[in-house]
Amino acid sequence: MAEVDRRGFFRILRRAQPTGDDTAEQPSDGAEVDPRVRELVELTQRLLADADAGDEERLAEGTVLTVAYDLAYMRVTPGHIVFAIETGFSAIVRTADVRGLDTEPPADSPGYGPLVYGVVRAHHPADLEHITRSNAFRFREDSPLLTAIRDACDLPEPEPEPEADPAAQPEPTGEPRG
Repeated sequence: MAEVDRRGFFRILRRAQPTGDDTAEQPSDGAEVDPRVRELVELTQRLLADADAGDEERLAEGTVLTVAYDLAYMRVTPGHIVFAIETGFSAIVRTADVRGLDTEPPADSPGYGPLVYGVVRAHHPADLEHITRSNAFRFREDSPLLTAIRDACDLPEPEPEPEADPAAQPEPTGEPRG
């Protein structure tokens, strides 16, 4: 059977108990048993299989949030970054096409704890060479996904921001500027 969820999306109801025919792999983190996460995990696996990358080594995987705080699941392999968002959007990006990963320091998000805002910028083969597309996410502060993206895409680690040294500030001379 099917039902329409609160956002108006048509959803197919799944069996509660998997049968012997179901070979879908469960998430590596046994604590993630939420049916929404399970569906997103299965979708990322199908996307990788469609790209003939189902056998690639997993560098990292886990849940993330979109900028609008929608639940998403991301998987990073040496050749691809694949993610699925519960709103129905999903994408697969080749790591060779990633041009940058911009992050901001962790900030406290009410109800979620400290989250790192990150933007993955990648070139799409259908676009001109100088154009990139971006996907923004909120990562847990301790998420291995950020390091895995940098490693898989051969991106440099962000440089720490220099701390302001009060002794290095010029002292006011008291003379009016004219």
